[in-house]
Amino acid sequence: MRPSCVGGHRSHGYPQARLEGLALTEALDHACAMDLHELAVHGVVSTCDANRLGLGPYEIGRLCARGHLRRLIRGWYAVRPPDAAAAPWDGETSWEQELNRHRLLTAALLRSFGGRVVASHQSALVLHDARLFGVDLGVAHLVRVADSHSRHRRDAVIHPALPYPAVIAPCGLPTVDPAVAAVQIGLIQQGEHRPDGIPSLVAADGLLHTGAITGASLQAALDLFASHPGIAAVREALRHAEARHESVGETRLAAALRVLGYDVEPQVWPRQGGSRADFRIKGEPVIVEFDGLAKYSIGSEVTPEAVRRGLSREKLREDELRLEGWSFVRVQWFELGSLPTIHRKVEMARQLAGHLGAGTRVSAR
Repeated sequence: MRPSCVGGHRSHGYPQARLEGLALTEALDHACAMDLHELAVHGVVSTCDANRLGLGPYEIGRLCARGHLRRLIRGWYAVRPPDAAAAPWDGETSWEQELNRHRLLTAALLRSFGGRVVASHQSALVLHDARLFGVDLGVAHLVRVADSHSRHRRDAVIHPALPYPAVIAPCGLPTVDPAVAAVQIGLIQQGEHRPDGIPSLVAADGLLHTGAITGASLQAALDLFASHPGIAAVREALRHAEARHESVGETRLAAALRVLGYDVEPQVWPRQGGSRADFRIKGEPVIVEFDGLAKYSIGSEVTPEAVRRGLSREKLREDELRLEGWSFVRVQWFELGSLPTIHRKVEMARQLAGHLGAGTRVSAR
């Protein structure tokens, strides 16, 4: 049986004379972390939880310094599971780390308010594992359950209650309906920039793709904010919400092509028995694809070998389709913000397609 925390020290199983030395202190901290992990709900514990184990400010500070705990907000901490290879607030990429830390911050805030708020905006979308773009994950957003008071603090914004039922995210935490959250993120004023409909469109496309929302629920969410400043831009963007878009990059590319005046068709099959293309310029043998690393992954893993095989596979596919009269445009992530670059690439492909002749075996399904 492992020792328990009493008065900030480990007493059971360890004679007082042996409570000295770095190695033993680390062992005691590890045992304390195990106890805290057992008390954690959604990965977070409170100062009160720690106090119940006999841990005071000094012991909590030491556990933070040694990576067993991470302070989220005043009085609330994330707990690293015992023997975990990585802390839950870290990630393999900077984006994954931001998501993990935001998830824990939101959980701590929800627990600290004791049922008086639910997650909203990007915080709700993180809990629903939705697609995100152009959002600030350093600040959590919540809405009150029963009153109209708002509050702003360094790490959170609490909004007035909404006349719309809350839901429970797959992780078990309460949120606004994900369709509502998708609309909300487009209405946030980002510094000096006006509210932007693209973040809403990215989230909506992903939620429609997974079936988490419907067109009807998205319309109801828009109606909820009918008089909100910035709703016109969000409403216009969401007119083009498309369940067939399979990534953030595809949503952004479709929006860019639309702004440039191209009429595109998503997820087409240039040939029977082949693979799908992201977009086709309607009425023309021109394929436009977002060139993301996910195309070259094995399962969810992107490795150098997978990229090499993927590039070889894509080159063979393109060579075969070019022989049938198709022309290709590939747009990478860093090019999505440059309309002139995309326009130049598409026009070059259209000119080339005009010289090669039209493809004849296209079907969208």
